[in-house]
Order: sequence, then C-alpha cells, then structure tokens
Amino acid sequence: MAVLEKMRKRMGVFISIIIALALLAFIVDPDTLQSTISMFSSKYDVGKIGKKGISYQEFSKRVDYYNSIYNLTGSADASNEETSQMINASAWQSLLTEEVIMPACERAGIRVGEKEFVDMTKGSDISPVLRQEGMMLNANGEFDPERLSQFLQNVEMDNSGNLAKYWNFLENNIIQDRKFLKYSAMLAKSSFANNLQVKRDVADNNNAYDIDFVVQPIGYATDSSINVTSADIKNFYERIKPSLKQDETRDAEMIAFEILPSERDIEVAKADMEKLFPEFVKTADADMKNFIAKNSDVPFVDIYFKKGDISEGSSIVDEFAATNGAGAILEPQPFDKEFVAAKILDVAQRPDSVFVKFLPAKDQKMADSLVRIMKGGEDFATLAAKYFPPQQGVEPGVIGWITESVAANQLPADFLKAFSAKKGDYLTFPLNDNFVVVKVEDMTKPLRKAKVAVLAREATPSRETFSKVYAEANKVVDNSLNDIKKFEKYADENHLSVIPVNRLLGGASEIAGYDNMKEVSRWIYDNKEGAVSQVISVNNKYFVVAAVKKIHPMGYAELSEVSAQIKDLLTVQKKVDKAAKECSEKIINPTDMESLAEALGTTVSSQADVTFASMNGGQSLDPKFIGAVAAAGEKNESGIVGPVKGSIGVYYFQIKDRKAGAYYTEDDAQRKSDNAVYTVLQVLPQIMSLDAGVVDRRYKFY
Repeated sequence: MAVLEKMRKRMGVFISIIIALALLAFIVDPDTLQSTISMFSSKYDVGKIGKKGISYQEFSKRVDYYNSIYNLTGSADASNEETSQMINASAWQSLLTEEVIMPACERAGIRVGEKEFVDMTKGSDISPVLRQEGMMLNANGEFDPERLSQFLQNVEMDNSGNLAKYWNFLENNIIQDRKFLKYSAMLAKSSFANNLQVKRDVADNNNAYDIDFVVQPIGYATDSSINVTSADIKNFYERIKPSLKQDETRDAEMIAFEILPSERDIEVAKADMEKLFPEFVKTADADMKNFIAKNSDVPFVDIYFKKGDISEGSSIVDEFAATNGAGAILEPQPFDKEFVAAKILDVAQRPDSVFVKFLPAKDQKMADSLVRIMKGGEDFATLAAKYFPPQQGVEPGVIGWITESVAANQLPADFLKAFSAKKGDYLTFPLNDNFVVVKVEDMTKPLRKAKVAVLAREATPSRETFSKVYAEANKVVDNSLNDIKKFEKYADENHLSVIPVNRLLGGASEIAGYDNMKEVSRWIYDNKEGAVSQVISVNNKYFVVAAVKKIHPMGYAELSEVSAQIKDLLTVQKKVDKAAKECSEKIINPTDMESLAEALGTTVSSQADVTFASMNGGQSLDPKFIGAVAAAGEKNESGIVGPVKGSIGVYYFQIKDRKAGAYYTEDDAQRKSDNAVYTVLQVLPQIMSLDAGVVDRRYKFY
C-alpha cells in the first residue's frame, strides 16, 4: 500500500494532464485541437534561425502584414500567384533582416540617431527608400518634399490608421537600409590591398613570357599499376569535406500523363464553331470586339498585322490576312487542336516601327504649350533635360523604336496613335493624373498591314476524357503499392516513360521542364525514400505520379555520393605522378627542347604572352603550368624547367623572352581589390544567413 501511495503522489500531475487532455479533446473541435498542438510542434515550422523555430502561425501573420501593405499601395493584386510569391519573399526577407542582419549591425555598434533620421526624411540626405517611393515623387520621377509633407499631414487626419501603418513600414525600411549601408561601408573600408599585394598584382599582370614547351599527356586508358584505395578516397574526402556543404535535395522519378482532347472533344469544338460562325459573319465591325470577347478563346487584338506577325498563332489566318482585302471572311478551319475563322476589318499602309520621344505635362494647356514651343524651334533634348533627372547613357525622354505589338502590350493605348501619324507629328493625351506629349521622331517605310478579328474555339478535354486519363494514371498507383520498385516494374512492363528528377530543391515550381509543379515537389519532400504518390493534378494539363528515389540531407555530401569522382581525380593525380617519375628517369639534364621532345615522342609547342593573370581567363592553358611559368619568370630561369606536374600531364618548358609592360597600374590593382570587396558585399546577406544557421522550409506550406 505504501508503494502504491508513493506512485499516486509521483504520478498525480501526470494523470491530471492526461485527464485534462482527454476532457479537452472531448469539448474542443478536433481541428482547433490540431491547430493548438501544431503551435508546439517543429513539424509546423516554416524554417528556423539557429535553434529558434519559425512557426507557420508566426510567419503567416507577417505574410498578412505584407499583404495589407501591398493592398494599401494598390501596387499589386495579392490574389495573383506571382504577386503572392513576391509578398511571401518580402515577408521572409523582412524576418531575416530583423532576426539576422540588424542584430549583426547592432553588434558592430551601428546606430541611426534621431537627427540623422530627420535628415533622411526632411533634410539634405534623403533616404533611397523615399526616393523610390512612387507617392513621394513628382511628375519627373524626383523626390518631392511637398508630397512627403502632405502625406504626413494626411497620416494625422486618417482615422483608419492605414496611413500611419504604412508610414511605420517606411520608417522601418529607412532605418534598416541606413544601418546595412553603414555596415557595408565599414566592411569595405576595413578590407584593402596592402602595398605588397598591389605590387605583386601589378607584376603578375605586367610580366609576360614567350615560351616553348612540350607536354607528355597521361592518357585515359586504364593502368593496372595505378591503385586508388578506399583509405585514399576517405582521406581525400575528409580534406575537401568543408567544400561539400549542400542544401537538402531529393532524387525522384515521375510519370506524367498529358490530358489531351479526345476525338469527341474535337467534334464538340467543331460544332460550337459552326453554331457561332453565322453570327460572327453578321456582326458589325464596331461590335466585333465585344463579340470576340464573349465567344472566342483568343482575345481581340486591336492592332494591324503584317505578313508573318500571327503565323505562330495560326499560319492559316496569317496567310489569309496577307492575301485578302477588307471585309473578306475566312470559313472555319481546323488548326492544331482548335477551329478558327477570321474577318479582315481593315487594310492600310502603316509603318512596322516608330521612333518616339515623350515629355510629361501637368495638363492639356501645358501639353499644348510644349508642342508650340517645339514647333517654334525649341530643341527636344533641351526641354527633356529640364524634366528628367540625368542618367548616364540614357537620352532624356527617349522611348526609342517600338512596334505595334509592343505598344499594345507595354504602353498606354493612346501610343498606338503614333502608327497612324506622320513623321514629325506631335500627339497629346492624358496619362494617369497628368498629360503626355509624344513626338513621332522617325518611322520605318509603310507596308501593307491588316486588322483581323479571329474567332477561335479550342477543343478542351471533357469530364469523360479527364476520367479516362485519370484512370490510366491511377493504375500506376494501384500497381505500385507505395513501392518504387513496383512503380518502375509496372512502368517498364507498360512502356511508360519514367522521367528522372535529380537533386530537386524544396519548393521547386518547375520539374524536368514541367511548370506549376509545386504540389509535386511538396509531396516529394513530405515523403520517405521509396514512397509512391497518389495521382497529382497539375494545372488541369497533366496527371502526375511521383516516387521518391533518394534523399540527400542538408549538411555535407556523403562519401558514397562523391567517392566515384574522388577516385577518378586521385587516379589522374597518380598517373601524373607516375608520368613525372618516368620522365625524370628518361630525361636527365636536357640541353634543348627539340631533343627533349624527341625523347618523349612528342613535339615542341609555343605560346606567347603567358602571365600569371592568365589563370583568370584569356588563355586555355593548364593553371598549374601557368603558375610554374610565372614562378620561373620571377626567378629569371633561362634553362629548361621540368618536369612540372599539371592537371592533364607532365610539362617541360623554356622561357624564350620576357616582356615587362606598364599598362596595368596600381589603380587597376586597387579597382580589382575594390571589386572583390563589392562582390562579397553583394552576397553579405546570404553569408549572414548561413552563419546564423537559417533554414528555409516555406516550400512545405506555400
């Protein structure tokens, strides 16, 4: 009894917890309970920084915050997949900035004071963050203090708090940007080339040598006397292991079943076209845009096309438009997996390209005034210089040569008026809240072009077709029994193409040339080696069945993964060692290159202007050989040097001429050093993240 009493006392708390969890499970919705438990499970972490996990809930709040920022600016549609990924990346970068980059800056003593902040927002040292903020810029794209002042006044009057929220966002970015700029400047100033390094770099680039040389290649035939042992491979692996660090990757296999329309689906599309065609013929040109928008699988493009412009979309329509006049009708025609009909709305002589320039104006009155000034003889470039900030290599106000398709896709619709204008004409039209003046500076020779309305009905897979293709894909799943060996066996027996997927990174959206594959890559990362997936639908175009072949964990590449490459490398090294020994025994005190070459059964080659800097590019010589030449030149060697062990064989060489140039200066050496520092600064955030042990597992959730 005493023992039982002790057990009760010791287990009292444990039993209470068990009872509490049981009661909780009884009264709480299972989904809520799962969500609560997930808060304490690393399984639901989107990543980690060092030992600190970043939970999905925590990161989701940050994503929601950036969604709200984008919505406030109206700069993007957050429902768009591309924008959603951009917001996700912004949220992740802000997390790294707060948790990794800013702490590093602060440990280095970097601070931003109140007076400095005021100077960055209202003084003479405006932050790049504000200089790039659209609502703070004037019509010329320059930072406008008045716009900032007006914005801050609006913040105080905005009861919703949205403007205050956005200003807080800008403040944080201004301060973080300045801290990182200071940190980068500190690193740049602390890294420099000393006098000895500069002197050596100048010598390496200015001293060039003309040489004669012979090479005894090792060949690639198997040599039974060369033996690379397991111990050799392991020792070499341990030496190079620090360079074998890798992110987690996975090897997989997949079978993709393309969902194509059946013959019956094609007949349905044909019937749809035959039903619509009479109405298409009757539709007035003025109403054609609305008719096409409502009934066609391709949009109406309100521009003129020359022969060849639409051949990729439909060679039939392209040929029809190039050889018929306005009002001509093309009867329904089969093309690829669709049916097309067309009507030529107009034919005209138009330039294929125009060269345009533009000036901003605040209203129509100002636009008209600018036109009068230029027609009166004022130079466009002189006027443009007043409205655009100077940029090296960019002529102010110049858009350049554009085609109609470029104008339609990338510029406001009014720019298309330039193609019906004359050379030297001026156009004015509203643009956003302002006006714009466009000058048609030049144009190509006019040629025949046609405006065409195209009615297209694409044959799309029916539900029956989807079911049939799905059934084929599901046979793979049923016969694989979640075993990759059975998966491969079934594919082989049924002549199905298995697509290999090697070294797949987490979150990959493209796999083996297939797009929108995130769900497939997520499955591959959520499962164990040998597992086979269920049927995965990809963009309603493919059904995919995948299998996990091998997991390459984060850390260092395993010896088994690189042993074959190491063995090949060591075999070459041992062959070179053997060849060098044989050459030394055969060639004793060589007197001239010709007799040396004859003894080795080869010929003498020549190379001019060999410098130590040649290893950085320019000459496709063995780096070990170049290093030996530079070293011999520095020692003023005049005789035959060798044997030199290279990467592909054994070398002998003799310096025939030395040339000391002066074209590479100390300034060049300093610039080279500065560029090296700049390269490091470019990847500084990645270096900081690596040092902090950042692990990104967002691909499991997004």
